[in-house]
Amino acid sequence: MNFVTNSFLPLLARLVIGAIMLTSGWVNCFGQIEIREGIAIDLAAMDISTYEQVSEDATGYSTDPNRVVHTTRGLNRIVWLVHQKWPDIGSWATIIGGCAAGAQLLAGVLLIVGLFTRFATFLVLVASGGAVYLVAVHTHSMFTMNPFEWPLDSHRFMQLFAGLMLCVLSLQLLVSGAGGLSIDARHRGSSGNAEKKRDA
Repeated sequence: MNFVTNSFLPLLARLVIGAIMLTSGWVNCFGQIEIREGIAIDLAAMDISTYEQVSEDATGYSTDPNRVVHTTRGLNRIVWLVHQKWPDIGSWATIIGGCAAGAQLLAGVLLIVGLFTRFATFLVLVASGGAVYLVAVHTHSMFTMNPFEWPLDSHRFMQLFAGLMLCVLSLQLLVSGAGGLSIDARHRGSSGNAEKKRDA
């Protein structure tokens, strides 16, 4: 039981959170995502480039096979969310968006290998908490709704609880550390042995 709670479960939590952060950070840093036309208009007003093309297959919520698809870099969606909440922030929205996307990518890599785990989970906690606040609280106003109506919109419901789950798992790793199957544990073990040899 000790191996499971001290090594295996922290490893599993690190791999799950790390995979989520790594893929999300990769898309936000380097990928193109589809956005609504209203977001594309807002981003264009902020001098942020967006692209549009005619989609030949009916995907998403549209059944029109020739619909216009708007795309932009993933981090621009974060910039848009920050700008919607604080419109007077100016170019800081772009800096915050870039830092959030970079933090996701860095935290994902660090968590998967188990290096600087507490620092990485702090980054995840800040990014996830910020996402829950900007999306669930500010954009979707979920906390002004009756909680029993949340499941009626499954997309928003899943988005809220996925963000909360990341916050809780990150908080657990922040408190308990990386576990025995990590570079942090090996480094801690080798530095502890070196100190024992010095004291002897």
